[in-house]
Amino acid sequence: MRGKILNRWLTVCFIFISVSSAFSETFEKPLNLELTGTFSVMNPNRLILSSREYKVSYSNNFFGVSAFQLGFGVPARALGSFEVSPFARFGYARNQGTYSLTAQDGSLTEAPVTLHWVPISAGVRTEYNIPGFVFIRPFFLLSAGAEWLTQRGDLAGVSENFWVPYYNLGLGLSFADSSLRRESVFGGFSFSMNLQNSLRDDQEAQCLSYDLTVHFFL
Repeated sequence: MRGKILNRWLTVCFIFISVSSAFSETFEKPLNLELTGTFSVMNPNRLILSSREYKVSYSNNFFGVSAFQLGFGVPARALGSFEVSPFARFGYARNQGTYSLTAQDGSLTEAPVTLHWVPISAGVRTEYNIPGFVFIRPFFLLSAGAEWLTQRGDLAGVSENFWVPYYNLGLGLSFADSSLRRESVFGGFSFSMNLQNSLRDDQEAQCLSYDLTVHFFL
């Protein structure tokens, strides 16, 4: 499983590098909007959704699920050695498998379930310019939003939709020449680790994800 995830990361990195190089050579003058594409590998620490009839536990079989998010932001504003950039993004992931279902009377069963995940969020990215380092910059992400979770199954009472508010905390590193990245469309890459946690007591959704993001200036 981990080998498949590593191969997936390497493939995506190669595609991003190829596409980004083509964009950076073709376009020279950026505008005032940042566009980001993020490929994520999601590993829920705890994911239990409670419908009217069942509790469905995804945690044990939901490892290494791929997701993609598209984001829009305002180019960073400098505050001393820091750069602050607000952003908004939305994404999509899908997973299908056989999961453990707990009925309201406590009985257990297993059944195939399909889960669609659509997150929508907004937040702030704060990046630190290390003196003497123009290519590597650490950053911190703070965002909040809501995820639309659509649960579908053949068993009566399983299919249901959920709105789950959440917050996200992330740490990562950006890779691009800070003095040149505003002069072309290509804005570099960033790698981050993010913790996402639900803000509802009745729906348990805590997830750790590993994200690869490519940045463009439009």
